[in-house]
Formats: sequence, C-alpha cells, structure tokens
Amino acid sequence: MTFNTFGFLGFFLIVMLVYFVLPGKLRSYLAALASLAFYALYDLKITVFLLIYILYVYFAARILEKKGSKPVFAAIVILALVPLLAFKYLNFSLHIMDSVLGRFVSSFGTHSVSLVVPLGISYFTFKSVGYLVDVYKKDISAERNLPVLAAFVSFFPEMLAGPIDRSNNLLKQLREKGEKRFIDLEAGMLLLFYGYFEKMCVADRLKAIVDGVYDNINDYNGAVVIVAIAAYSLEIYLDFAGCTHMALGVGKSLGFDLPVNFRQPYLQTSVAGFWRNWHISLMDWLKDYIYIPLGGSRKGTVRKYVNALIVFATSGLWHGAGLNYLLWGTLNGLLQIGGNILNPFKDKFYASLKIEKESEGLKWFKRLGTFILMSCTWVFFRAPSSTYALTIFKRAAMKLDMNRLFDGTLYTLGLSQKSFNLMLLFLLFVLLFDYACLKGFKALEFVLRSHYLFKCFIFILLVAIVAVFGIYGTAFDASSFIYIQY
Repeated sequence: MTFNTFGFLGFFLIVMLVYFVLPGKLRSYLAALASLAFYALYDLKITVFLLIYILYVYFAARILEKKGSKPVFAAIVILALVPLLAFKYLNFSLHIMDSVLGRFVSSFGTHSVSLVVPLGISYFTFKSVGYLVDVYKKDISAERNLPVLAAFVSFFPEMLAGPIDRSNNLLKQLREKGEKRFIDLEAGMLLLFYGYFEKMCVADRLKAIVDGVYDNINDYNGAVVIVAIAAYSLEIYLDFAGCTHMALGVGKSLGFDLPVNFRQPYLQTSVAGFWRNWHISLMDWLKDYIYIPLGGSRKGTVRKYVNALIVFATSGLWHGAGLNYLLWGTLNGLLQIGGNILNPFKDKFYASLKIEKESEGLKWFKRLGTFILMSCTWVFFRAPSSTYALTIFKRAAMKLDMNRLFDGTLYTLGLSQKSFNLMLLFLLFVLLFDYACLKGFKALEFVLRSHYLFKCFIFILLVAIVAVFGIYGTAFDASSFIYIQY
C-alpha cells in the first residue's frame, strides 16, 4: 500500500478522523497503532519482525543508559544492524564468495537465500541506530514509553522512502502532547497533493521514456539515449521528492514536522552543493555517525578525502547490494573531492577572464555542468549492472543523430505527443517553482497566509490536475516509488 493508491487515502482518512476525535495526549499512541496497522496491511508476517526489532531497540537503549561501556555499545549497534545486513546484503556477499571461490574450486556451486526484504528496513534501521548512538552519547535519555518508541521507529509516513528522522526531532515531538491545528491540516494536504503532482504527473511520464530506452538500449543511440539519461535524473528527483512531500504532508496533517529532504538539488552550482541538498536526512546521518567519528576534516586533507570516500561508498551500498551501487557512490565521492581540489584553479581561471563569480550566467553554466555530471553517475544507479551502464554510455556516444529528437521517435517510448508535451510543461513549472523557492519564495507560507478562497482554489486546482493528468493520465501506473526498495 503506497501513497499513490486509493487504499492509502482511505487508510489515511480513517487515521485523520480518529486523530481529531482523540485527546491530544493520545497522539503518540495513535501514531504507533496506525504505523503498525499500515505495516500489517503491507505484510502481516513481517510485522512480527518489526515488533521484535522495536522491543530490541527499546531494551537495548535502557541497557546502554545503565551500562554504556564501549564493548556493550558496539555489540548493541552490531546486533541492530544484523537484520539489515542479512536481508539486503547476504545474497550479495554469497555472490561475491561464489565468484571468488568458484575460480579455484570448479565444483563450487551457486548459493543464495530467498528472503523478503521488510518494507523500509534501511530507514528504520538507520533511525534506530542513530537513536541508540544518541542514548550512548547522553544526548537523549532512553525512552520509557514503549508506544512512543514504537511510533518513532515505525512512523508510517517515513516507512516508504524516509526521510530518516532523528531522536531530537520526531521522538521529541512524540513525547509532547501536541496541539491540533486546522492550519496543519491545510499545510499537510497541500504538501501531499504537490507530492502527488510531482510523482504522478511528471515522474511517471518521465519513467515511460527512461524505461523505453534503458530496457531496449540496443535499439537506440546518440541523442535519444542522452535524453533518456537526462530524463532519469529528473525522474528519480521528482519521484523521490514527490514521495518525501507526501510523507511531510501526512506527518504535518497529524501535527508532526518531519525533516526537509530536498532543497532544489539540481539548481546547485557544484556536486558538493548537490549532495548538501539531496536526500538531506541520509547525508546528515552519514556525516554525524560515520564521517565525524572517522575524524571528519580534523586529521588532514588526505584523511578528509578518505573519510569522504568511505561515506559515499557507504551511501552507495545503503541504496543497494550491488557493485554498480558501490561504483555510483564512489564516483560521487571522487567528483566531490575533485571539485574541492579544482576550486582554487577555477577561481583563478574566472579571475583571469574577469568573470564575476556570483554572476547569474556563471551560476547557470555551473548548474548545467553539475546536472550533466550527476546525470552520468545516475546511469550506474539505474542500470542493472555496471557492464550494462557502460553499454548505455557506449550507445550514447554513437552517432548523435539529432534528427531523431524531432522525427517522432520520442513519441514511441510510451508517451503520446500530447502527453509528452504536457510533461515538458509540467517540468518547466517545476523548474520555475524550484528557482523561485531557491530565491527565497516560501510557497507554502504564502498560500497559508492567503484568503481562504484562494487557498481553496489552489487546493482544488492541485487535486484536479492530479486527477485529470495523473490518475486518469496516459502514464498512470500505481507502481512503487523508486526509493521504496532502498
């Protein structure tokens, strides 16, 4: 049951009705019950595993608070990571073992284990490990109220694709009584349906183009493949950002402020800037719990770069158990390091040409360069293997053949000409909207401060666009969000 289904809307409506009926002091209990019910509707058997994991985190934190020695802490964190490592990386490890040992032992067979990966395991594991680290460091006390901790670990808006919340945010809010405000419901609904717009009206249309090329790569080359590469960069952004806006909207409707996960990443002027504004909750988690403990930038330039590579490699493996994900993460780390090394030379180059560093022209040039670099790295992310990714690059480098962009080829990839043009219109809106937000325009606050008739108009317009061009659009597919698998 994903956000973009009528089943979820029915579930959410029931939760909202109960929320506004119950006393505020029971908000955390409702959050816990709704989260477990949501998980049970997705997979009842795996819900038992989630309950056991919650109990483990609950008692482990209590133990850490009383006996916070390093060996105990290490053992508790390792045990908290074991399910994630087993479900997501066991078969990957067995595959590597088979590849290595098979070279020396001809009779060595292929080993694999059939496992159903629990929904959101990467998110609730990182959330729980962060909580345990915070308790160990005395930044927060161990939670005594089991329903409150259960709601924190399994909060249903964050189970599909994050964000990865922290104890100093969501857990703190769950401990409070909370105040029911109609303006929270208004803000939540606007965020929810803007997320629907990003996902269903734009990302799903882009998906048709990407799948059409990536799944039949030998049928295309040059400009068409380049378009698909760029389209995937936009698809994954609008798919993931859309899901995040939905999560923020659902949380806000219940009175919870969840962390922002995106700040116009493709309008940043460097790879480093991109990663400061993309999947913010994950990158902040990796910085606080891996990069800084490794020494951060405190132990010299070489160590700083090594730590950065470790963080990005970890990010790659967090997304998936595959060499292509590891390569994707490492490549992003190398790009960021390369950018830092080249910065002084770029500054001298701009100065020699008397180019103002803060000029809009230069910024847009840098944005284009950053988008191209990131689009190239996403090829490894989308391709089923690193070998397939290299094939995509090879096909893109063949005869450019710009005529294929105008001869109707793009309309044979799953979208009609009208649907394709509508997608371009929606993309232009998203770009202008993101640019306005980058320049300080606070759209949500602007709408909420407006006259109620204007608010009703904006909301009805959003619902109508999603219904007409999303649900009943030619590209609609109630498929899972890209980041649900991570």
